[in-house]
Amino acid sequence: MSKHDTQSLDELFEDYATTPVPQNKSVGGVRIGMINGGLAFAVPGLITGLEIGKALGLSQSIYAFLLGGLILSILGTVTGLVGMHNRLTSCMTMKFVFGNVGANLLSFAFVISLLGWYGVNIDLFSDVTQQLFQKLFNYSPAIWLLEVLIGIVVTVTTIWGFKLLEKISSMFVPILFLLVLYMLYKSTGYVKSGTEIPQEHVSFTFGEAVSAVVGSFIVSVVLMPDFTRFSATKNDTVVASFLPYLLLSTFVYVVSAMAGLAVMDNDVLNVMLALGLSGFAFIMLIVSSWVTNVVNLYSAALGLNAINPSWKEWKLIIIAGVFGTVAASFNLLDNFTDFLFSLSVIFTPVAAIYVVDFFVIRNKQLYDVDKLKEVESVNWIAVFAWLVGIIVSILANKGYISLTTIEVCDALLITAVFYYFAMTIKLKSKSLKT
Repeated sequence: MSKHDTQSLDELFEDYATTPVPQNKSVGGVRIGMINGGLAFAVPGLITGLEIGKALGLSQSIYAFLLGGLILSILGTVTGLVGMHNRLTSCMTMKFVFGNVGANLLSFAFVISLLGWYGVNIDLFSDVTQQLFQKLFNYSPAIWLLEVLIGIVVTVTTIWGFKLLEKISSMFVPILFLLVLYMLYKSTGYVKSGTEIPQEHVSFTFGEAVSAVVGSFIVSVVLMPDFTRFSATKNDTVVASFLPYLLLSTFVYVVSAMAGLAVMDNDVLNVMLALGLSGFAFIMLIVSSWVTNVVNLYSAALGLNAINPSWKEWKLIIIAGVFGTVAASFNLLDNFTDFLFSLSVIFTPVAAIYVVDFFVIRNKQLYDVDKLKEVESVNWIAVFAWLVGIIVSILANKGYISLTTIEVCDALLITAVFYYFAMTIKLKSKSLKT
């Protein structure tokens, strides 16, 4: 390939990974919201609804879904506004908050988690597809072959960046919505009074259920600037957050919980087959896995690009796609609920830190990419605040402390307060020295 061809590819796949998005490239809130809306219909979302529905019963689980969705929507709006104002990806934003080196370590952690999500979805896709083929056609394709095929399709799709991602989501989310609506129709006739699960069968608390809901989307909420940097207005940012996290995800969770309670099973494939959705299950499986993993791979590539801007994004997507496919063999699905909780513990404090930094400490003063070299290597205040948030989440989960009875909310509040006061002291100390 000639140098001219390489430059043409770089220009073709330009997605402003390390520079601000031009205003003329902005889009509406519904179109942005559809991207994360695709995540709501993914198989992991159905599993979350099934497990929480089984643990808490229908009425309590609905409260957990709504509260978790509201927390995600509010937090997503605030983090999204940071992206809308600065027009930068989340990982580039974190360089100004955590320092160049500190943000690189954090970005690497995000990349690992996103590739973990990528692996979970490919694992789900291959496992359920294999079972579906066996039950419908008495034939079982090799797991590794299914993983490789979906990995190739997702990687090639992701290379085209935000534009294609937005088009894919806008096209397929309505289809997924209709499929879940049909699942609701099929399961409604099965739901009877007295389907609440007895208290002794509850495997986790209401607060843990809300944390699981938040954990299912917390990475995408913290990385919301990756998408809202294309947002045209503040109202578009609000729509882009409330549409997927409160409306669409709650709808999917409630339907999956009702379906699970209707057939008294929390295995997603068994539930779909019991409701006579075998063909629809296959369509939903393929489409949701595709959309979800394109989003995961896209954000993972942005994170890698922020670590080293000299790397070309489309090449990083290929590399990340390979590693993500390998991650499917780690069987994260076997500990899915624990995986969701660990994500909420690790990444929720990050959102609190950079939101307070931009809106309170800097008073909405925009981050200037041209001054990035002047940023300190590590902002230890931000790092310590992050650790404080993680510790608070763990202690709250163990029952040692409780402010709101919801672990992620406790972590958000304490992290935000700690970072604000610590940074205020640091800045006052600097001003006195000068």
